[in-house]
Amino acid sequence: MRPLRNTAYRYIFFFLLIFSLAGSHSKAQQQTSDEEGGTQAALLKKLAKKAKYGANSIQTTVSFGTAKGINGQPVVTAFEDGVVDMVAIEDNAFMGYMLPYNQFVKLADYNFFIWYKSGFKSQKYPAERVSLTDENIFLDDSYGEFYGFKASEMGQRCKFTYKYQYTDAKYFTRKFFHEGIPVKQKTIIIKVPSWLELEIQEENFTNTYHIKKTVQKDKDGTTYTYTAENLPAVTQEPASLSRPYYLPHLIFTVRSFSINQKKYNGFKTLADMYGWYDLLYKKAENKPAELQPLVDKLIAGKTSDEEKIKAIYYWVQDNIRYLAFEEGYSGFVPQTVQLVYKNKYGDCKGMANLVTEMLKLAGYDAHFAWIGTRDIPYDRTTVQSMCVDNHAICVLYFNGKTYFIDGTEKYQSLGMNAYRITGKQVLVENGDNFKVETVPVAPPEQNQATTTAKLTLDDDKITGHVTLTFNGDSRNLFHYIYNNIPADKRKDFTKGLVELANKNAEAMHIKTSDFANRDIPITIEGDVEISNQVTLVDNVSYTGIDFFPGTLTDFIPGKDRQNPIDFDGTFVDNSQVTLSLPAGSKVDAMPKPFQSAFKNNSLNASYAVNGNTILLTKKMQLVSPVIYPSEFAGWNDFINKIREFNRSNISIHVQ
Repeated sequence: MRPLRNTAYRYIFFFLLIFSLAGSHSKAQQQTSDEEGGTQAALLKKLAKKAKYGANSIQTTVSFGTAKGINGQPVVTAFEDGVVDMVAIEDNAFMGYMLPYNQFVKLADYNFFIWYKSGFKSQKYPAERVSLTDENIFLDDSYGEFYGFKASEMGQRCKFTYKYQYTDAKYFTRKFFHEGIPVKQKTIIIKVPSWLELEIQEENFTNTYHIKKTVQKDKDGTTYTYTAENLPAVTQEPASLSRPYYLPHLIFTVRSFSINQKKYNGFKTLADMYGWYDLLYKKAENKPAELQPLVDKLIAGKTSDEEKIKAIYYWVQDNIRYLAFEEGYSGFVPQTVQLVYKNKYGDCKGMANLVTEMLKLAGYDAHFAWIGTRDIPYDRTTVQSMCVDNHAICVLYFNGKTYFIDGTEKYQSLGMNAYRITGKQVLVENGDNFKVETVPVAPPEQNQATTTAKLTLDDDKITGHVTLTFNGDSRNLFHYIYNNIPADKRKDFTKGLVELANKNAEAMHIKTSDFANRDIPITIEGDVEISNQVTLVDNVSYTGIDFFPGTLTDFIPGKDRQNPIDFDGTFVDNSQVTLSLPAGSKVDAMPKPFQSAFKNNSLNASYAVNGNTILLTKKMQLVSPVIYPSEFAGWNDFINKIREFNRSNISIHVQ
C-alpha cells in the first residue's frame, strides 16, 4: 500500500541534496540580514540551540473543489497554498525547502524569495527536480522540487511559497504540525465549503504543544484555524516510535458532498471505504487459471489440507521477491496474479493477491485484505481516512480458524503472525460485503529465545557445550540477520552466537537445525572454550558465568535523544548456565537473587549450588517495548541495575 509522505519526510532527502544544490545559483542570490531577521534567529535559537536554521512561520491554507475522478465519478479535490518564512540561526547556514509530489498530489507552483535590503526578492531560476524513490521502492512516481541557498550571516531570511493540488481529496489524509526544522509558529487553515461534510480528527493534542483552534462560520462555509507555537525539529533517530503515535496532527475524511443539489457519499461509513478499496482491487484483471498447473504441482502428494496450504504459502515466500510499487494507482491496485507469477516479484498487494488466488485454486476460502501495520495507530472503525492502511495480506478461513497470511514475510510459519501486524484490524474482501478481523496478539513466550550452557571449570579455563534455541519472532529475526549478511560470513555469525558474544571464547563443532524448515525452532549448538575468564588468587578462583550481551549499552538512549524508543517486538529470553567445579572445590561467595522491573519488563535471576555444580537461571521479559522520553530515567536505571548484576563474580575455593 502506498503511504502519502508527510512534511517531515522531505528532510531525509533535503540533507542529502543541499550541499550539492544550494550553491548552484549563488552568483544570482543577493542577500542581506536585517533587524527582524536577527530577532527571529534569536527566538529560534532558544527553541533549538543546535539548529542551523529554522522557520519563523509556516502557514498552510486548504480549500476544496470538485472534479471527475476514476470512472468519471464526481470527487472532491483539495488545494493547499503554503508560505514558509525561514531564517538562518548561524552564519554559513545552508537553508532550503523540499516539496514532494506525485500523481495524486500535484505541485502547481513553487517560488523562492531571499531578503535583500528592504524586502524579499524573487529568484528567477527554476527549482531543482529530484526523484524521491528510495532503495526499498522498485517503481515510484514521487518527486521533489527543491530551492536552497547558503546564508552567509545569521539573521538572513528567505521565503518559499507553493501551491498543491490533490486530484482526489481521498489522498489528502493528514497534516502534521512538526517539520524537520524548528518552527516558531505553524498555522493550518482549513476552509470547508457548505456543500462539503469534512471530518477533521485531532490527534495527540496535548498541553505540551499549545495548539490554538478557532472556528469561524459564514454563509459559504466554515473556516478552521489551528496554530501551534514553538515546535522543535523532528529528528531522525534509530528505533523510533512511529510519529503518528505522539506528534500532533489532523486527519481529514470527506464524509459526503453535494454537487448541483445532489448528494454523494465520500467515506461516510466503513462500507463506503470498502467500496472504494474493492473498486481498486477489482481493477486487477486476474487470470488465475494460468496458475492452476503450478498449484496442482505444489499440492500433489500432500495428504493433508495443512500441508497443501503450507506448500502454497511457503512457495510464495521462497519464489516471489518483494518490491514496492508506488506509481500512480499501482500504489493501490494489486498487480495481476499472472504478472506477479511471470515476473517473480511484486509488492505487498501483488503478493497478497497471488497467494489468495492460489489458495482459491486449491479449494480454500481465501480473501484479499487491507491492514495497517503497527506504524499506524488508528482504529479503522472510527478513522476512515486512507492513512489507516499501508499493507495488504491474505486472510484464510479454514477449519473454524482464521489465518493471516503475509506473503512479504519471508520466513514465517503458517499460523504465526509477525509482531508488526498483531493486534491490528483487517478489512477483509468478501464480494459486495466485507469483514473486519483482528490479528491476535501473541504472548511474549511465543517469541522465546533460550540459552543453555553446560560448562566446566578447568584450572584457568572454562569449557563446555552451548545450545541456543529461537522461536517465533526471535526465529524470524535470526533469519533476517542471517540471510542478509554475505554467505561467507554466516558461519562466523553462528559461531559468534555459540561463543555468547564473548571475545575470549572459541567455539568448535557447531551444529544447526534445518534453517529451511519454517515449522521448527532454530537451534544452534557447539562446544566452547573460554579463556581469560578466570582469575586465580591464593587458591581462590574468581569468575563469572553471566554472559548477558555486552551490547546492552545499545539499549540506553543518548542524553540528547528526543523520540520515544520502539523495540518493535516482545520477547522472553531464558538462560540456564551450569558450571561444574573441580572435585573438592567449595563456593565461597556468589551473587544474591536479583529482580528488577520497569513497566511490564523484568529480569529475574538466581544462583544455586547443587553438590559441585553452580546453576544460574535467568529470565528476561520485554512486554512493553515502547519507552517514552519521560520514562528514559526509569528505563536507564533498570538497564544499569542489570549491567551491575551482570558484572558480579563467583568466588570458588579450589583444592
